[in-house]
Amino acid sequence: MGVREFRRRYIVFTIDAPRNIERWELIKEFQREGSRMGLDQVSEARPWLTAFQENRGILRCSHTDKDTAIEMLKGVTEIGEERMKVTIETLITSGTIKQAKKSL
Repeated sequence: MGVREFRRRYIVFTIDAPRNIERWELIKEFQREGSRMGLDQVSEARPWLTAFQENRGILRCSHTDKDTAIEMLKGVTEIGEERMKVTIETLITSGTIKQAKKSL
């Protein structure tokens, strides 16, 4: 059995905000924060918003980029056109989507 180079991690998070956030708003902020951190969206970190509903979500990334993805999540402090203040809290990190979905 060979060594797997890419292992997925699923980060479950919640957003404390005055209103429900739209998926597209969150993706836009992830892109903005990734640029601020100097990440190349194609090759580095590559987080993917797997599930998002009612200010709770699951972010998928590689095991080597887990800490960077969490840093990116926590770096988002404002969302939307009105730059509404938000707080993102990570709940768990899991190696399987099944376990992550249980935590939602």
